[in-house]
Amino acid sequence: MKKIIIVLYLSLSGLWATLFSPDMLTNVVVAAETIKVAAIMAKSGEAIQQLEGDTTPALVGIRYAIEDINKQGGVLGKQIELLEFDNKSMAIGAKLAAEEAVKAGVVAILGDVWSSHSLAVAPVAQAAKIPMISPMSTNPKVTLVGDYIFRVCFIDPFQGLVMANFAVDDLKAKSAVVLTNTTEAYSMGLADFFKDKFKQKGGEILWEGDYLSKTTDFTALLEKIKSLNPNVIFIPGAARESSYIIKQSREMGIKSTFLGGDAWFEAMWKYSGDAVEGSYYSSHWHPDIANELSKKFIQDHNYTSAKAGVTLGYDAGMLLADAIRRANSFEPTQIRNAIASTQNFQGLTGKISFDSNRDPIKSAVILKFEKKKIVYYKSVEP
Repeated sequence: MKKIIIVLYLSLSGLWATLFSPDMLTNVVVAAETIKVAAIMAKSGEAIQQLEGDTTPALVGIRYAIEDINKQGGVLGKQIELLEFDNKSMAIGAKLAAEEAVKAGVVAILGDVWSSHSLAVAPVAQAAKIPMISPMSTNPKVTLVGDYIFRVCFIDPFQGLVMANFAVDDLKAKSAVVLTNTTEAYSMGLADFFKDKFKQKGGEILWEGDYLSKTTDFTALLEKIKSLNPNVIFIPGAARESSYIIKQSREMGIKSTFLGGDAWFEAMWKYSGDAVEGSYYSSHWHPDIANELSKKFIQDHNYTSAKAGVTLGYDAGMLLADAIRRANSFEPTQIRNAIASTQNFQGLTGKISFDSNRDPIKSAVILKFEKKKIVYYKSVEP
């Protein structure tokens, strides 16, 4: 019996020493002082290749937000620990990343970016009752997954309306062709909203063509378009394929004005050269119309690009911190309730209040490719 007691004592002593060694105590203190938040978006694969960089712009913005929040003392006395998960540019990768985030014990998810990826993350977040805020997914189906799902960007019905109105009212377009990437939920949804509104405005959709991601030769589609001679061509797709379409169109003598959505950005000059000049697209922000908060952000982070992904990522991170403070809690359901009650939160991209579907009611901007610059053209209120 004495031997058993001695062995038990030594075992417990060893466990006590291990648990409360200086190194372990440090880990306990660190864990107690941080709150875990997940960022889920592409860090590798096709989405990154299309962005012409090594980091998703929204992730850059989220990092800026967490950095600024922690410099200011964190939230409720805790620093935010950002856990970054790579969706590998795939919907299944986004789902797996969300499952890992839940296992890691995060209190919220910031992401995803592509609508098809967010549609894979959202059911996981909803089932786990962890609030999710997408910086950039504009497909309306994303937030309809459930009451824990939010976004800080406008949605495609509004974006489609903006560009259809612009085509008819500003460009006086009477006819249009729409080219849709059928492998992207974003592209298909935005195409539908543009077509519906354009027809409501009295315009005629002459034809709708479709293509797949990674397509580089659009000759067959463009021969059809050339024979139709539309006033405008709407391409609600990613920058790279859209650029190829525009470049090859000009080479074939097509004179139509090209319109796009918020997936377009500066890299289009690389793929299309001067062919993209004179094209227009809808977006969420531009440095020329920066509010006071945006001006401070531009100065603090030396940021002058027109890439709205960075500013939307920043807004998602700052909105989350604001909700945690208002909830006075790290409990996900309490955070979710605080996000849902947000009214007139001042972000870089404008003031954010949520409607019944947890979508923000916000303005859009129309930008133009002009003289190697992204030029602000006009703002459109909801």
